[in-house]
Amino acid sequence: MATTLFLNLYTLSAQRLQLDSKQGTFILDKSGKISYFGPASRSLDNNLLHKDSSSYLLQIKRFSSNEMEKPTSLNWKKKNGKWKAVFHFNENFVELTFEEKDGYLTAEATAVKDPGKIELLEWGKIYTPISDSVGQSLGVAYNSEFAIGILGLNLKSQGGFEINHRERFGNAAQRFSGGTVLQGFTRNRGLPRVDNNFIQELTFASPLKDGDARLQGSKFAFYCVKTNDLLKIIHTIEMNEGLPVLSHADGWIKTSKYATSSKFIMSYDVNNIDACLDLAEKAGITNVYHPGIFKTWGTFKLDSSKFPMGTKSIAALSEKAKARNITLGAHALSNFITTNDPLVSPIPHPDLQLAGVTVLKQDIDTASQTIILRNAGYIKAYSKDNYIPTGKEYNVNRDREIFAIRIGNEIIEYSDAVQQGNDIVLSGCKRGAFNTAVAAHQNGDRAGRLASHAYKVFFANIILQDTVAQNLARFFNEAKLKRISFDGVEGGVATGHNRYSCERFVYVFFRNLVDKNIVANSSDLMHYAWHYFSNESWGEPWWAKNFRESQLDHRLAVQQELKEDLMPRKMGQFSLTNKTTLKDINWLMGLCAGYDSGVDFYVSPDFEKINPAAKEILNTIKKWEIVRNKQTLSGIQKKQLRDVYTLYSLSADADHPQIEIIETWAPEQGKLQQEDDRNTLPVDLLVRGSNTIISFDYHHKHVVTEPGLPTHSELKFYSVAKEQELMFAARLPVNAASSISGLYLKSGARKISLPFKLNPGDYILLDQDQMMRHFDKNGRKLDEQEASGIFDVKKGNNLILVDYDWPYEKPGPEVIINFKINK
Repeated sequence: MATTLFLNLYTLSAQRLQLDSKQGTFILDKSGKISYFGPASRSLDNNLLHKDSSSYLLQIKRFSSNEMEKPTSLNWKKKNGKWKAVFHFNENFVELTFEEKDGYLTAEATAVKDPGKIELLEWGKIYTPISDSVGQSLGVAYNSEFAIGILGLNLKSQGGFEINHRERFGNAAQRFSGGTVLQGFTRNRGLPRVDNNFIQELTFASPLKDGDARLQGSKFAFYCVKTNDLLKIIHTIEMNEGLPVLSHADGWIKTSKYATSSKFIMSYDVNNIDACLDLAEKAGITNVYHPGIFKTWGTFKLDSSKFPMGTKSIAALSEKAKARNITLGAHALSNFITTNDPLVSPIPHPDLQLAGVTVLKQDIDTASQTIILRNAGYIKAYSKDNYIPTGKEYNVNRDREIFAIRIGNEIIEYSDAVQQGNDIVLSGCKRGAFNTAVAAHQNGDRAGRLASHAYKVFFANIILQDTVAQNLARFFNEAKLKRISFDGVEGGVATGHNRYSCERFVYVFFRNLVDKNIVANSSDLMHYAWHYFSNESWGEPWWAKNFRESQLDHRLAVQQELKEDLMPRKMGQFSLTNKTTLKDINWLMGLCAGYDSGVDFYVSPDFEKINPAAKEILNTIKKWEIVRNKQTLSGIQKKQLRDVYTLYSLSADADHPQIEIIETWAPEQGKLQQEDDRNTLPVDLLVRGSNTIISFDYHHKHVVTEPGLPTHSELKFYSVAKEQELMFAARLPVNAASSISGLYLKSGARKISLPFKLNPGDYILLDQDQMMRHFDKNGRKLDEQEASGIFDVKKGNNLILVDYDWPYEKPGPEVIINFKINK
């Protein structure tokens, strides 16, 4: 008996439209509300809709309103074997055409009255009490029995809803207190608008000029299946509806073992390719991936000294690798455009992304260092990052990006932007930035802030972005590369089109590939792009000294989320260095096997020369990879391997593997590193030995919340070492708005007062010689004093209070503190 939906649509009565199947039933009432969505039965007694929330199939948002609008009525008729249902919204209506397919239902907006008045079509919200497993990007909720989901059938049919902060996952399915909500939308993209997003405020969103500009054609699939058939129905929809379907030799990429194949990240070139391939072969690795192959991003220029014949050189290397059953890949920063790229210099492309678009108030000549713009309402686009308030998420740039405007073909950097009456005054201007031509400009000439990022890059608008994606695809075609990571794909939101533009970049890239069956992942997972991605690999090695600890909590947390999203997964990136031990590798490869995850290694081609254990390390990687891909470990063994604090060795028999405990361990800072935990202390500060541990950054900002309420921060510091005197570095960031004095640290009754005034960029060190030293931002020592009031930090948890003198009501600047201990 078939286990997926086989739908027949008919009108049960004049009051409802009922869609039946062997497994599921979907009922709409005359108001457009979904009254039943769940397993088929005569009694319809197993409704998977939430009882306390109303679910709708379709709502609209008008340009003239900030609220979603529910339909006032619904009527339907059957025509040419298809149901056509008209959702009425007062003077507007949207016609949906339903079709029965192989196990699912499709609904398409085939007519929209007065579409110029409607900004959004919202599909859903569909509320269900099911929340056992939620595919956030894919748009599905399921338990051990049933799965119900929503799936966009083209690029314009976006999953979830728009947000102004970054999300690693999509929100096509999102948990709430009572279960899960499923939803999607299509935006009217045919009109220009201004958008606020986490990369740039007041972004000018250029209108689209193709079919994705229109609401008509928005189309979604809806399904209710037994959970065991969930992957099967997704693959069926992909095949039937023209969605991307990527495959490998052993089948669909989502079920292929190759999807999570591990890779070596190495800077290969024409001179070292043999060494790179040799190393990969010894570890059983089937992909070698270049971390920085491009000299510029945008048109993607190469370093001719590494690849004398350009992409022809890389294509030759790809053929050499292919002969050894290895593929090559390259890293890309998606929509980011470097300032040395021809799209910026010497003549900036007209479609670089702008924000706060306005005009000059007065003429400027070639020597002008101050520029006045009209419309002070756009000041936020030009000022130095007034953080966009989005809960825990802030503007990603934090004052590190480029501050520049574009007027005609000239780019002008500026140092400060202030509001002056109805105008914006830019001062400290650098004319002809990035080798653009200095020119005189007239009152009324168009001007705008170039959207930027902490990587010191600019962005393409939605039109130019297509060209950038085509450029990247052309490079991959010519170079015959077979693996890519769309790092920085979230940069697409700078266009003002939110996650749509991120997905469009991936879509255009793949549409222009000759061989679309390459392995791809990205920095974020999204609804439509889900079909293109073979895996996700999140977690970086840079944020902890210890091999095992960098972003470990984040790595583990996303394993479950990716599993629920039906996305093959990897454990992120680790670095093989001269300090990597065989125990480290057994720990990591065992953890990966326990989670059915691959892993990516940064490694030098001369690894065997710098690490005396290299031969054993490479052999061990190969042994674990074989067992993981053969799937010969038992469920009990995998559960044991998922214990992050225990490491195991693996027997040589891949068909009947045995594991044996080597040892247990504990994190140096008493907890797993969270995603946002960082140690940004420069390595040349504080004396460091082989047993030195420098803590993550601790932050304190003097904020008065209520009169009389203490303003100190409580820093909870865990020490793995024996009791010893406190050592630390305290820093005032160089971009701090003001100086501070009276900084102190206190534990119990003991208090260390720092007798120095800190200006922006200054820092104070207290090392093991009990001397406090004060330095400026250039590292010049300003003063030193013998410390008094030094207290000990004990093994285990320590509570340290920190504050400084601040006579103002407004919040004070942030201070960063790092603790040092010697094991």
